[in-house]
Amino acid sequence: MLRRYAVLILITMLILPSFAVALTPNVTEQFETAEFTLQTFNRNMNVTTFVGPDYSNETLTQFLRSAQESIYVEIYQFTSPGLLALIHEVYNDNPSLDIKVMISERVVSEGEYNTYTMWNLTQLGIPVRWTSDTFTFSHQKFVIIDNKTTIVQAGNWARPSVPLNDWQTGTSGNLHWKNYEGNREFNIAMTDTIVTNFYRSVFDNDWKIGTDYNESTDGTGTVLNWGSISFVYYPRVFNYTGHFLGPMNVTPFVSPDTSLEAMLWVINSAQATLDIEIPYISNSSIVVDELLDAIVAAKHRGVTVRIITEEGRNDNPEVALAFAEENIPVIWMDLRFFAAIHNKAFIADGRIVLICSVNWSEESISENREAGVIIEHNGIGAWYQAVFDYDWGLADYDTPEYVNVGWSPHIPNSSAEINVTVYAHEYYNDIDEVKLGVKINDGSWTNYTITSNAYLSAELNLENFFHVIGPQPDGTNITVIAYVESLGVESRGLEMVIPVRDSIGSVITTPTPTTTPESLVQLIMDLAPYIALAIVAAVAGVCLKKKR
Repeated sequence: MLRRYAVLILITMLILPSFAVALTPNVTEQFETAEFTLQTFNRNMNVTTFVGPDYSNETLTQFLRSAQESIYVEIYQFTSPGLLALIHEVYNDNPSLDIKVMISERVVSEGEYNTYTMWNLTQLGIPVRWTSDTFTFSHQKFVIIDNKTTIVQAGNWARPSVPLNDWQTGTSGNLHWKNYEGNREFNIAMTDTIVTNFYRSVFDNDWKIGTDYNESTDGTGTVLNWGSISFVYYPRVFNYTGHFLGPMNVTPFVSPDTSLEAMLWVINSAQATLDIEIPYISNSSIVVDELLDAIVAAKHRGVTVRIITEEGRNDNPEVALAFAEENIPVIWMDLRFFAAIHNKAFIADGRIVLICSVNWSEESISENREAGVIIEHNGIGAWYQAVFDYDWGLADYDTPEYVNVGWSPHIPNSSAEINVTVYAHEYYNDIDEVKLGVKINDGSWTNYTITSNAYLSAELNLENFFHVIGPQPDGTNITVIAYVESLGVESRGLEMVIPVRDSIGSVITTPTPTTTPESLVQLIMDLAPYIALAIVAAVAGVCLKKKR
């Protein structure tokens, strides 16, 4: 009998750890099949914020020059002659650097510029690969430096995303200020090995399934050049970086695996405000319809939604008209200031920021390789919120012909005065009267004539009109609507709700214990020896009892 129990004990001790291992997900296989899951890391890490065109070239230059061990680039377009020259400089200064570059062979643009970059880098001895054609487009934009810093970008390594450094060519304070044209894009650098490991796994997976550049079949491409330089009336307001160190929630994501899930999470998490800046919306996509439905649902639960995009692109006008019926403003970026709006960013409640390469189309979300990140942090959120609010003040309506309105602070607390601005961009030469309607909660409307309260806009015209609302109790919703009379014709805006909130729920700064399959398996593995000993003791007790 004792021998029988001894066999049972031996089998238990052998099987239990094996059973736990069998339950453990095979991480290597997960990455090989590119089935990346959405996971949030609570990290105490260093973050650098920057935007294009203001400071993208300068910031990328600083990070690339800081590399001591390695630089891994996975990007859709690498067509900037300045960045190509910089890679040469960095490599020549430190030939021991492990540099790998992976770019897309399939691009929507004229000229074989990516091919030239591939050829040029091979002449330097740098390994290069085309991203896999299993994706419709490899549209991702991220860089890994020394296996500890990841830079996630909305922009490519192309001239409009990283315009020339010597940008100040005009005089401040008048309309003759000119800068090299560039795109509006959000970018973020995260220094943390755990977070970077996620993107390194994506890079390794994509490198493995990519294809080698072959000069005999691919050719040498089209030589990179700056082309004809255009100028814009934009004084690079955000020509600096933000620096943040502390606990924050970080959620990396990629297409085609988790982009839809990540974007829906941000939209559904918004409690007070949701701001979105994107190039276009493809309304014929099932997955995009999910995003649009989620935005409408957010509005219906009391979230103030604002969207900046480009006029006339894809289904933008149609979506704008549909959203106007829900009092959701969709306004057009003023392209006198930027080459394009190439941003793909969300900000929820001024504290949750999503930055990515994902466009609002079926292929971008479901078929491309894309990359992005969600950061939950009050300071980082406020930094990008300032950029969005600036852009909101530049943008305007053309169709539908509504009047835009903004306010500061973004989410006022109960002790803050609220400065509400009516942006009369379309009418500044012929303004007869400007009014602002204000309603506190469900009270009655009060109309204020504010024609004489004007200050200079970014265009340096007296076309911004303001009204100050005194502090309101926590939980108040202030509804505002703008009216501009020009040449005897009155135009009006949409009703916009300003939420007064002293708190919107804190950013999580400590991990929340959860029981996941992975943690359960790990627990079993950790306790396996003790479980086996307990079984031994129990069996021995039974044997002794029977012996008695």
